[in-house]
Amino acid sequence: MATSSKSTSLRKAQVSVSCYFCKGQDIEWKCVDCNIPMCNSCKDTVHQGLQSAQDHDVVSIQDISQSSPGFLDVESVVISSVFNSYTTTLPAVNTLLCSDDDLLYLVYNGQTSDKRQFVKGKLLKSSIKILQTLKRNICDIAIDKDGEVKTVVDSSPMTLLAIHVSNENEIIVGLREPGPPFPVHDFSVRQVTIFGSDYKRRATLELDKKGNKLFSYALCIRTDSKNVVYVIDNFGNTNSGRIVAVDRNGRLKFTYDGHNDLGTFQPAGITITPSDNIVVAEWTYDALHVINSKGDLLGLQFIFKDLGIDPYSLCFDTEGYLLIGSGKGGSESHGKIHVVKMIDSLT
Repeated sequence: MATSSKSTSLRKAQVSVSCYFCKGQDIEWKCVDCNIPMCNSCKDTVHQGLQSAQDHDVVSIQDISQSSPGFLDVESVVISSVFNSYTTTLPAVNTLLCSDDDLLYLVYNGQTSDKRQFVKGKLLKSSIKILQTLKRNICDIAIDKDGEVKTVVDSSPMTLLAIHVSNENEIIVGLREPGPPFPVHDFSVRQVTIFGSDYKRRATLELDKKGNKLFSYALCIRTDSKNVVYVIDNFGNTNSGRIVAVDRNGRLKFTYDGHNDLGTFQPAGITITPSDNIVVAEWTYDALHVINSKGDLLGLQFIFKDLGIDPYSLCFDTEGYLLIGSGKGGSESHGKIHVVKMIDSLT
């Protein structure tokens, strides 16, 4: 099982997001009024022939923005192609990582500790080869450059919430005080702590310049090429939250609370593109949000409505494909991993 096998198998298994009418060609246009993707041929021969669509607004997928004033200049197509979908052995893929040798690491966070599982596997042409399965109470996972499993940081007496390894092999963890996680009080300790590759503490991010807590509950942590720290900050039992961006000195760069025209924002997964855009999987509307390093919204696609994908977790593989972990469907018993391609302007 060579490392390059995934590259060949994914391209052979390519299934593009097809035209609504002919089901055969890649989409190039979308009717904003019908919310229908279509190929160039069907735009001219089918859609334009519909009496009900004579006055509809049809735009290129590269130029799409919602007609609502609140969505101007925001791409409504984030995913251009779905290459493959794999059924896992887990009810849902709450955490998903891909290593440099194209191994996958999956975590299912069940309601009780005995239901939680960790799976290590590899994508083949039409299935996932399971290499390891553990039933263990795992809150989060990260991959270091050595690829080894070892104990490097003891967080006690603090409770460990999230872990991430940066490009510089720093270990970044989310911590809180012992006891119930909510409500958050003035005396509560909510931190994101950075350890060097030597496992010595380098920085602790906790308060902004005004003395306010930066985080309530650091659910997930990622970093970009400039070592800016992005945190999914959870607010409690409703799972509502926000994205908090902080530099290494603890300076708050921005917070992202979802689109203003939508309701409760429930971020579940996060990953960073090669150009340092931030991709967020959001539960409430089963959507992908793409924001830039300033916190501006660049793209928003409701991918369950468009593609039947409910996003839980995100990561990129070594070839630049976006991997989306999802939960089980209504008649399904296991979650899936979807291999997709984002449009070039957002990656």
